[in-house]
Amino acid sequence: MKTHLFTIFLLSSILTAFGQAPRVISLEEALSLGQTNNLDLKNQALQVELAQRERNKIEARRSPIINATGDLRSNVVLPTTIIPAGAFGGGSGEDQKLRFGTTFNITGAVSASYALIDPTLRTDQLRAEGQKVLQEATLEKQKANYRLTIAEAWYDVFLKQEQLKLAEDKLKRAESLLQINQTRVNAGALLASEVQRSQLEVDNSRATRDQAKNSLELSRQNLAYRIGLPLDALIEVGTIPAPNSNELLPTSNAMGQRWELKEEQQREVINLLDQRRTKELYRPNLNLIANGQIQHLSNNFAIWEKWFPAVYVGLQTSFTLFDGNLKRKNLEILQLQNQVGAQTVQRIQQDINYEMASTQTALKNTIVQWQSAQQNLNTARKILDLDKERYNGGNLLYADVLNTEFSLREAENNSLSAWYNYLVAKIRWEKAMGR
Repeated sequence: MKTHLFTIFLLSSILTAFGQAPRVISLEEALSLGQTNNLDLKNQALQVELAQRERNKIEARRSPIINATGDLRSNVVLPTTIIPAGAFGGGSGEDQKLRFGTTFNITGAVSASYALIDPTLRTDQLRAEGQKVLQEATLEKQKANYRLTIAEAWYDVFLKQEQLKLAEDKLKRAESLLQINQTRVNAGALLASEVQRSQLEVDNSRATRDQAKNSLELSRQNLAYRIGLPLDALIEVGTIPAPNSNELLPTSNAMGQRWELKEEQQREVINLLDQRRTKELYRPNLNLIANGQIQHLSNNFAIWEKWFPAVYVGLQTSFTLFDGNLKRKNLEILQLQNQVGAQTVQRIQQDINYEMASTQTALKNTIVQWQSAQQNLNTARKILDLDKERYNGGNLLYADVLNTEFSLREAENNSLSAWYNYLVAKIRWEKAMGR
């Protein structure tokens, strides 16, 4: 009894697994999943966070710096000092050897400094903020590129799904014609060779259907990989209703943000700040300094007495007098880099202008192709319906029906390919427009 129950449970589990409905993923959901799960985008988001932390670190330079030190010494042998003979106007006797100090020496000190004038502080703040803007622009550029990759993968699954539907429809039509031919052969109205030819068409259609299934599986795996799902996940994409001819060409040509241009422009800003900082490094700084210490000196380690304090405050400055023309050489390098950056901005703008023009032309071409393919598809369907009626009435050869069937199959594939090409061309145009 237990064995039978276990067998029933196992079969039920297997049937449930095989009968699991695939997950239908919309384009918006695919874009969201892909951007959420992509590790490159996650790393770039961390780069933005790191840039913010660098900005916060520079802000710490506004605060005073306080240090504490401590020192405990036991002078096993005190250092000897030589006082030359006659050093204090005396006679010409021998040099005097003296030892200064105590056996035990304990020192504790607290020092503080505060930058009254920090020549590069403001520039470093602007540069850190510029680095953050640069990393944010890089992140948005990567997002835009990855959205295009995901959308193309999603549309590829859509194409393969539709191709599979066409292959299944073709197989059904071939099987239907096979049944008709078998009936006519049995009635003596058709040669047996025509049935064999019809069976061959069924076999070819079944092979095409199987190839379409495999192609769909590859496309699904690619989409699952792009959006961060398991490769064996059961997924499919939703249908896309075909718009009418008036809706094919977008009506708005408003330009959005092209992040690669923003990225390079921000590099130019940072380069100018680097030039400014190079000059500021040679300006004098000014620090307010203070130090307080207490010292114990004794020969018997009497730490309860003989403590001597010392306190001082003051100003401290430093600046470079000569550096071997390093400042000028650094500025020359930065200025050359700025020229390279300016030309790169021009080149990117030219690339963008070309991309906008070429993608718009490609979009218009796909619209013309799709409209023509739709007309041809409607015509091919009507011709096949007429030829089937003539064939059923014995007024048309089977070879002619196959030719018409082949024409319809080609028209269906052309229409589907034109529709797919339009969808891809549209998203590429939208990316070129910075949307």
